[in-house]
Amino acid sequence: MTSVRWPPGALHPAQRRYLAEDLVRLRRSDEQRRYAAPQRAAKIDANPHQVEAVIFALARLREGGCILADEVGLGKTIEAGLVVAQLLAERARRVLLIAPKALLGQWRQELFTLFGLQALEGEARPGGFEGDGIFLVGREAAGSESGRDAIIASGPFDLCIIDEAHEVFAGIYKRFDKFGNYKEDAATARTAGRVRELLAVGSVPVLLLTATPIQNNLAELWGLVQYVDPMGTLLGDLPTFREVFCEQGDRQLAEGQEEELRSRLTIVVKRTLRRQAQEFLERPFVRREARLFEYTMSPAERSLYDDVTRYLLEPGIVAFQGKQRQLLLLGFHRRMASSTKALAASLERVAGRLRGKLAKNDEDAAKDDAADAKAFLDDLEDEDAQAPKVDASDTDDPGFPDGQSAAVGSELVREPAAVQAELLRVESFIRRAEELGEDDGKFRDLLKALNFVMDRGRRGQGSGKLVIFTESRVTMRYLRDRLLASKWLTSEEVTQFSGVNDSPEAMAALARWRNEVPQGEGVPPSEEMAVRLALVHEFRTRSNVFVSTEAGAKGLNLQFCDTVVNYDLPWNPQRIEQRIGRCHRYKQEHDPVTVINFLAKDNEAQRLTFQILSEKLELFGTVLDASDQVLHRAEAAGGEVLVSALGAGLEAELQRIYERARTIDEVTAELRVLREKVDDNRRRFEETHRRTAGLIETHFDDTVQRVFRTRQSELPGALAALDDDLERVVSAYLRSAGIAFERTKGHDGDILRVAPSPNLPPDLCDGVSAAIGSSDLHTPLHLKHPLVVAAVVEARSASLPRAVAIELPRDAQETLGKSYAGRQGRLRLLKVLYNGFERLEQLVPVAVLTDTLEVLEPGVGHAIFRGTFRDLDERMEVAGGDERIDDDVLADATEEVLFALQAEVDRSEQVRFERAGQQADRFLEDRLLVLRRRREEEVRRLDQAIARRDGATSSDARTAADGQVVSAQDAVDHVNESIGRLERREDDRFRTFRDHIHERRYAPPRVEHMFDLEFSIQ
Repeated sequence: MTSVRWPPGALHPAQRRYLAEDLVRLRRSDEQRRYAAPQRAAKIDANPHQVEAVIFALARLREGGCILADEVGLGKTIEAGLVVAQLLAERARRVLLIAPKALLGQWRQELFTLFGLQALEGEARPGGFEGDGIFLVGREAAGSESGRDAIIASGPFDLCIIDEAHEVFAGIYKRFDKFGNYKEDAATARTAGRVRELLAVGSVPVLLLTATPIQNNLAELWGLVQYVDPMGTLLGDLPTFREVFCEQGDRQLAEGQEEELRSRLTIVVKRTLRRQAQEFLERPFVRREARLFEYTMSPAERSLYDDVTRYLLEPGIVAFQGKQRQLLLLGFHRRMASSTKALAASLERVAGRLRGKLAKNDEDAAKDDAADAKAFLDDLEDEDAQAPKVDASDTDDPGFPDGQSAAVGSELVREPAAVQAELLRVESFIRRAEELGEDDGKFRDLLKALNFVMDRGRRGQGSGKLVIFTESRVTMRYLRDRLLASKWLTSEEVTQFSGVNDSPEAMAALARWRNEVPQGEGVPPSEEMAVRLALVHEFRTRSNVFVSTEAGAKGLNLQFCDTVVNYDLPWNPQRIEQRIGRCHRYKQEHDPVTVINFLAKDNEAQRLTFQILSEKLELFGTVLDASDQVLHRAEAAGGEVLVSALGAGLEAELQRIYERARTIDEVTAELRVLREKVDDNRRRFEETHRRTAGLIETHFDDTVQRVFRTRQSELPGALAALDDDLERVVSAYLRSAGIAFERTKGHDGDILRVAPSPNLPPDLCDGVSAAIGSSDLHTPLHLKHPLVVAAVVEARSASLPRAVAIELPRDAQETLGKSYAGRQGRLRLLKVLYNGFERLEQLVPVAVLTDTLEVLEPGVGHAIFRGTFRDLDERMEVAGGDERIDDDVLADATEEVLFALQAEVDRSEQVRFERAGQQADRFLEDRLLVLRRRREEEVRRLDQAIARRDGATSSDARTAADGQVVSAQDAVDHVNESIGRLERREDDRFRTFRDHIHERRYAPPRVEHMFDLEFSIQ
């Protein structure tokens, strides 16, 4: 009876209890209130496709989880965040989020800025995941033995989210043998296996996030499904799946099986394409194009670069030996490619290492190795290089070698003459670097790029802003200093950003941000997070250039800037994609986003690497030179998918090349080979993608968009109803507690302002404000808001009278269709928990009239609660004397109402039960199909053996043939026996799954008694 309005003014304690319980009860995934509620906890307006993904995920959690596979850029992070926000509001305590280590900072920031959720980074040690909260962990740490053990020891989680799931976890199929048995001691896919173990311990539901669930073969898709189908009945075991659905070594779908496999995958996979969502987006996706500035090194620059490169490639150099050799060498290569300033700083450190080797013993030299490696990594802010490495077999490798490094010597060379000679050589490099001064061809081209961007902005063709990314902190500071020295920019026009933002300029930006941006009423950000937000605000409102290390490529939202400058290019293409993604993202205001890259004209190694990124991986889209001449036109819509599919192995390949090559010519030769290899891998991926993409994509765009339109039209009303109930519960609580408050009109909506009061919870006693509905400036009321939590706690603890008088409002009389004035009775409020395929709580009012013992419909009971309640001081008198409805009558009425309600719940549960039953039947049918095929083969072998026996011309030949007949007959009998067991449904996995779904379907409800009241309707 939701059409009956609540009475104005104060609510009775019984009404507060009713309204509070209705607000926080568990609902079905497709109930409007449930998928609307998390949006009030978030600082986003979800798009219809995201709402639909949340509904899908919530419906699947009790059965293992699902795969959210929206196309790149459609906001899987938002979908996962909405699910987390709702589960936390529904009493979930612990969430585990596994992601590539480079993305942990981005997740932490987006959970806070979009959802107000604080996340902690777990540690792979005892006690590293203890307590309640959202725990972030890199997949390498989660998949290590210590990480797995720490997570298991900390207790079960309510949800696990795995981001970029395809990169490592699709390889879980490699841990199964040809008979479908899981190999605990397999040497492959160890990270995937350990995560599978920790999920199994607590039966943790899983959300897998990936834009490319199918990359190279169908077995990878089977592997991902294992995480969200823990009983393994959807696709069956691996041998059966391959037999039924795969051809040509898992790379091709068996003919005629497309519809069958698609129908199964729709149970666990939700995918939306850009074309399906575009109509509903506030702003459409913009294009991406790249500008290439080819600069020329001076002869002195070129000579120094070549000489240092030759030095680094020599196998016996003294400065790079010991356990840290690999990190030192690769770090030097990357810094050298960054800038002449970073090169000079690296050379100074190498010289210092060599001087130290002359003066110290081996133990001290080893300590210096570790310290210097850390210094290189700190300058590059490379957390990944310090993290536990993913096993080579874990990577979902599209054909690259295994990524293992070449063996290197670990002995420290201590001959003073060799050390002294190398030191003199390095010192000569340092002198040559110092003599270069400001002779920097790349920086000169940066000024040209800056002029290009700012001129375009002056002509109204862009924002006039650009973000410059570099791997090196030294280069970051160098660029800022040179830009200011050039007089093109003032210090106010340049913002600097790195992993450590503690400069006076950063502190001044923080102070301005706190003064200019309302801080809201929610949990305040940490100091580190606040500085990050402040520097972005500084860039948006004041400066034109944002110079950043890799730290800025993780989690910053820079949609107001439309130009990304790669001053240097990381070897990992996914990092480049992260950089570009700061600007090339949803709600970008300008079209296109321009990506500017620099290339030394006479550096063949750089050119080959750039070709791989731009042409083979389509990373930048269409590439033009500075004069708009097209150098490469993208064939695909964007490189994000190719980078996701093929980029994982590229960095390891580049490392191998620079570790093993001994001359510059060897480097370029290996890069040419790699270029062709990437091309081959791309063709292979695209062939597989063409054959299999339709398995997870619906071809009925009209149907999909019709659902989106329905969600879009329903959502505003659902949110408005939620806002009304939230405000009503809180206001009723404040009135009952004697706490002063007012509802005022704010800048962007209504604001509830609560005065300071000792009656408020301790953390709110100084007063608080909250928005009623969406607000950019204030935290909205939502299910986990402390005011709402306090109101629910108070409503549950309030004392209730024995009897009440109820005056029904006029609209209730009209809705009920007849008058109940003057009638008396007893009213019982129940909360009923149905523990089926989805957990569902319903509030059930049971009302019985005293004079006729009529049991009122639950809808009438709900309408009664919307009347005006007044306590009755004395026991009510009913017509005819002192009679009252006794407990037995009320118990019978309760049973009657619950029986009718169960039938309504059963209708919904029956649909899920029948679908699960079909899944179980198909599981058996697949295995029977395989066994019947095998029986045909065995019968052919038996017939052939009999023919050989009958045609035998000698006793020995007949004896041998008899043996073959017996063996073939045994094989046929064995297969027939297996078929018979399956036909009789004598299969352990089938029985376990059948018992499971019967338990879900027929689980008895749990009834919780809220309260009883005697009532008299006025």
